[in-house]
Amino acid sequence: MNKLAALAFIVASSSVALAQGTPAPAPAPAPAPGPVVVVSPAPVVVTQPAPAGPATAPVEDPSNVNTLNGQLVPVGQENDYLKKYKRWNVSTNPLGWVLGSYGVSVSYGLNQNIAIRGDVNYYKPVGADNASGVELGVGLPIYFRRTYQGLFLEPGIISRTFKDSYSCDGCSSAGETTNTTFGPQVLVGWHWTWSSGLNFAIAAGAGRNWSAKDTEYGSDEVFANGYMRFGYAFN
Repeated sequence: MNKLAALAFIVASSSVALAQGTPAPAPAPAPAPGPVVVVSPAPVVVTQPAPAGPATAPVEDPSNVNTLNGQLVPVGQENDYLKKYKRWNVSTNPLGWVLGSYGVSVSYGLNQNIAIRGDVNYYKPVGADNASGVELGVGLPIYFRRTYQGLFLEPGIISRTFKDSYSCDGCSSAGETTNTTFGPQVLVGWHWTWSSGLNFAIAAGAGRNWSAKDTEYGSDEVFANGYMRFGYAFN
């Protein structure tokens, strides 16, 4: 019994000694670094539609585009931006030629804002074979913007004579009446002029007839007057 106990003690002591004195196994050494081989994946080709570019605008011939000092200007409106004006202007009322009023007006620009105008008209109204008349007028249109352009005030003098002859049954001779108008007038109007020289003017106002007989109120006759004319301005 004592032998068995001693043998067990010796085995246990040997195990403890081995456990305490045996070093732990060393870790396996890391492999030596070598060349790294990188395997690239095969390239993937993706087909995409080309981006839509800007729409191509039509290009007009520069000689066919209206400009002033390099800026686009509506055709015919260069005159709105110029200080220079055309000196002479000849105008008439084409509707009057149809209705029996035949006249012409001539204007001359004195400076940037003032012109002098004279006109002569012959009246032979349609359907009035025995009536006729002559009108002479002189005006001094004052332009607020520029000669032949925009608002204007026109003082002037007018002389107008109408004659009307008549006959009656049983009369030995025909009769004739004469109506004369002479005096100052003031008109207010507007004038449009395009770069081509073509222009249009319209005006209306009133005047006083110095040749009229005094009325019971002791005042002269006041009359309305006006004009509408298409013209052409040139230097």
